[in-house]
This record gives sequence, structure tokens and C-alpha cells, in this order.
Amino acid sequence: MFSWDDLQAKLNHELADNVGNLINRVLTFIAKPPGKGYDSVIPDLLEAEIEEVDLSLSSKIDVFVHEYLEAMEKGKLKKGLEVAMKISQAGNQYFQGNKVWELYKENSLRCGVVVKTLAGVVGILAYLLEPFMPSFTIEVLRQLDLPMAEISSLLDERGEIQMPWNVIPVGHQIGTPRPLFKELKDEEVEALKKRFSGNQGDRGANTAPGATARNITKAGKSKLEVDPVAC
Repeated sequence: MFSWDDLQAKLNHELADNVGNLINRVLTFIAKPPGKGYDSVIPDLLEAEIEEVDLSLSSKIDVFVHEYLEAMEKGKLKKGLEVAMKISQAGNQYFQGNKVWELYKENSLRCGVVVKTLAGVVGILAYLLEPFMPSFTIEVLRQLDLPMAEISSLLDERGEIQMPWNVIPVGHQIGTPRPLFKELKDEEVEALKKRFSGNQGDRGANTAPGATARNITKAGKSKLEVDPVAC
């Protein structure tokens, strides 16, 4: 059963705090000028080694992507969405665990691996969430300045899931990062409840059947529509 309060919780915590926060933090960090970030350029791994924590994240993503593909093939859309959210959660944990802001100053080689890996996670999320939020994917790809074709194949030449640090090419210049989701405040929820309460006739001819909450999220200057069923 649909609930506006449930929609608010999912939008604010699962989309804004989880997915939106990860993507914005990663791309904003990459976009910072030299001395603070990478001047919008995906860093090279150079001679840095891939560490156990990187392999662990890659292994988790591999499992999640296979679960996602299986769920989607069976038409289990809710399951597929839940699995995609787990990838975002894993990315946030990886970001926090590596303390990227400190790592940049203390070990630039290691930081390059972490940031390139996180950029790959952003690309993977853009691809996996496209069936649920196509406008979101369009905006993320705009911020990455990549066409879908660049990340549409999650498999390498051996037919295995791409390592996240191999998803976005070295030296690629990203676009301009901007917040993806706007938090849905309590007063906005109350206004939406009033607007969509009562029967269809009471709401007027401008409210289409099955209308969803509009303008409660944003992707740059374009508006997304959130489908309560998908959320």
C-alpha cells in the first residue's frame, strides 16, 4: 500500500542520502582543482597496487550485478532495485573507509586507485538504475560526460563483470557535478497529501490518473518524476 511518508523516507534516505550523496561526493572530489582534487580528470593508476579492500569491493559488486541481472531477467523489479541500492551502500562504505580527503594528501598513488574505482561505481549505478529512473541516468551520464555506450557493457572480453576501476577510462574529463536529488521536507509531504487526497474529480482535470509526486527530486535543471511503485 502506497504511503507518502514511506515515499519521503525512501527518497531522502535511499536516494538522496545513499545514491545521490555517493555520486555527488565522488564527482565533486574529482572536479576539484589540482592540490584538492583531479581537475575533473579521471586519474591514472600508475604504479599503484590494487589492494585487498579494492578486490573485496569488486567481488561484492560482481555478486550484486549477477543478482541484479537474474532478478531483472525474471521480472523481479523490486529485487533488482534493492540489489542496485546495495552497490551504492558498498560504494559509500568504501569511500568512508578509505578516508579519501586524507588519502589525497598522504598517498596520492593510492588515492588515484580509490577515486578511479569510485568513478566506476558511479558508472555502474547509472547503468543499473536506468530502467527505474531514466532521467536520473541521463543526468549522471551528463555529469560524467559519457554516452551510455561507454558503460553499457559490464562484461570484459572474458565475459566477466568489469572491475570497477576499469569502467571509466583513464584521462577522461567529467562534466560539471551538481546535486541529483532534493530532500523532500515534511511540509512538502503535507502539501502533496492534500493535493492528492479525495477523489479524482476533486483534484481537477489537470491531475492525470495515476499521477505521481512531481518536482520532488531534481537532476540538475531537469525534473525527475518519482514513481511510488518503483520506490
